[in-house]
Amino acid sequence: MRDIQLQAANRYMLERYSIWTTHVVTLTLLDRKAGTKVIDRGWAKGAINNYETELTEAKARSSIRYFIEALNYKLYKRRSRKNKTKQCCRIVALPILEGATGNKRMHFHVLLGNLPAESLENLEQTIQEVWAVTKWGMARMDLKEIYDADGISHYLAKEVGFRNNEAVCWQEASIPGRLRGVWA
Repeated sequence: MRDIQLQAANRYMLERYSIWTTHVVTLTLLDRKAGTKVIDRGWAKGAINNYETELTEAKARSSIRYFIEALNYKLYKRRSRKNKTKQCCRIVALPILEGATGNKRMHFHVLLGNLPAESLENLEQTIQEVWAVTKWGMARMDLKEIYDADGISHYLAKEVGFRNNEAVCWQEASIPGRLRGVWA
């Protein structure tokens, strides 16, 4: 019973903010990353050390947090950081993590809204550029317009309460102050 209540609460919150969203983007993450590191100290100075890193949920959340902040800055420039305008010059970004448990590839669905009108023409290219800069971003990306905000909210909360109770990443969400009730 608790699981169904948790899912209903997340759906309610997603519906509350999804009326201001206009697009949904699916961002895929790498499973693992390999690389080399040159040792710069000690007796093995200059040696090359190979490493391979696995993707964890914490690293995925860090990646989406960076993506949202970078996209916000790319779309609103300095207005997103100035004290006078930062409450209204923020995108609505509600990330949902899928595949953290189970055997699916980890990916995010992000509801986007409050986008500047001048950025809508090349929004897909802008998102692709910003996602490519993140540490765990894969080139695969899918951007779609939202026609049914309630339906997408119900669909995106499907893992909450059954597979992953923390699927909706409220800590990483970007919600402008005016939608949260902050008017200063």
